[in-house]
Amino acid sequence: MKPSSVTGAAIGRIEAAEWLDGPAFQLANAVALPQRLAGTPGKRVRNALHGTWFGHPVHPMLVTLPIGTWTLALGLDALEALGTEHGRAYGRAADIAVQAGAAGAVAAAATGLVDWQQTHGRPRRVGLAHALVNSAALGLQLTSTALRRRGRRREGRLASATAWGVMFVGAYLGGHLVYRLRQGVDQADRSVEPRGFEPVLPAADLKEGQPRKVEVWDEVERAHIPVALVRQHGRIFAMGARCSHMGGPLDEGWLLRGGLVCPWHGSRYDLETGQPLDGPSTCPQPIYDVRLRSGVIEIRRRQEPGAEAVTPEDIEHAAEMEQAPRADAPLGRKADEVLFEHHELLRRMFRRIENMSPDDPQRRDLMRTLASELEIHEHIEDEIFYPAVRPVSEDVSVAYAEHQQLADLLAATLKLPTSSPAFEEHLRALHKAVDHHASSEEHSMFIEAQRLGDRRLRELGHELETMLEEQRTSRFQRAFRELKIALLAETGREA
Repeated sequence: MKPSSVTGAAIGRIEAAEWLDGPAFQLANAVALPQRLAGTPGKRVRNALHGTWFGHPVHPMLVTLPIGTWTLALGLDALEALGTEHGRAYGRAADIAVQAGAAGAVAAAATGLVDWQQTHGRPRRVGLAHALVNSAALGLQLTSTALRRRGRRREGRLASATAWGVMFVGAYLGGHLVYRLRQGVDQADRSVEPRGFEPVLPAADLKEGQPRKVEVWDEVERAHIPVALVRQHGRIFAMGARCSHMGGPLDEGWLLRGGLVCPWHGSRYDLETGQPLDGPSTCPQPIYDVRLRSGVIEIRRRQEPGAEAVTPEDIEHAAEMEQAPRADAPLGRKADEVLFEHHELLRRMFRRIENMSPDDPQRRDLMRTLASELEIHEHIEDEIFYPAVRPVSEDVSVAYAEHQQLADLLAATLKLPTSSPAFEEHLRALHKAVDHHASSEEHSMFIEAQRLGDRRLRELGHELETMLEEQRTSRFQRAFRELKIALLAETGREA
């Protein structure tokens, strides 16, 4: 049985352990009571422990303290146990590392406990197990410290080593909480729509102090994106209606001290900026610009830094750049025509290899030629075309990712004997992957690239053709490419 199956089954039993709900509920209430009794100061402490002030959960950062120091102690203990020249010094350093890790574990536990209090169901059960396991690790390290102080160093080292193993289990459970159960991650809808102002609601239908949900359509996601509209003191605000903490419906919340409160866990967001004013949320809400036109509320997504969104302003800017006077540059065929021609070359080469006899000795030579052309194609797109079209196309990041996948699949295919069934399977997969990548560009990116204007596309086309020629004729470039392909084919090659 695979290790992943064993751990999956174990965690599945924890997730299904409903008998944990009772103790978990009592513990959560016990944690909440001091905060409630303390009033405003208690809320401030809770916000600090969540990381609301920091814009990021504090718990993941603090857990690095015990992990790092206890791992260091494990290594130092090993050096002391081996009886090395500076064994005593290593032992003293290990003692300090164990104690420092224990202090960090207490701080991490405090922040984790406050975050865990806001979970429910499966995440709460796994979180409780995570806390119990890590508490056991802390208890073992405290025991180790006591044993070391009494001169029982061998037993102390054993307790620390055991604690490290227990901590590893706790860390695994913590990773499951984040990467499988999505605890502590942004749950808000980060759609870039609408890029331009879009009518959503007659202004007369939005009442003072009563949030109202509207929806905008995202064609890429094929989903309606909920937005919460709020009128306060005559001003209209708009933010994403899905709470970034756990996805609660903000349009069903209420206003309190200038902020919109989530009805699920009480996170409160600034209407103007979307920043969390009260936790448990640490992540700001998506914000929309608002305007009134003929008695209708119109909204536009306020784009976040680095967002892969082509707005009407971006398209207008590209058109202005096309019309701006500049020094004459050499012109060639349009860039999309050059790249389409190269796509067709790659497709023909695939068909030829697939039609060859598996035992044909020329098959491997042609496969290496195909690999060389794929390398060239990736290079000219990465260096010239993608940077040029990024301002007018949202597909560039995906195209870069597909290049990485194609390179991985090509390397795996080159290592296989060309007469083997495995090669045939990999070749078909590589052909399909390349055709998918090329077709996606032809049906989307190439069309969007027309926004750059005919002249700019011809400038790019000339640059592409020049680099294509250079890559094919340069002895250095050809030798480097052949060496890379040979290494990919021979290193780890299957018999």
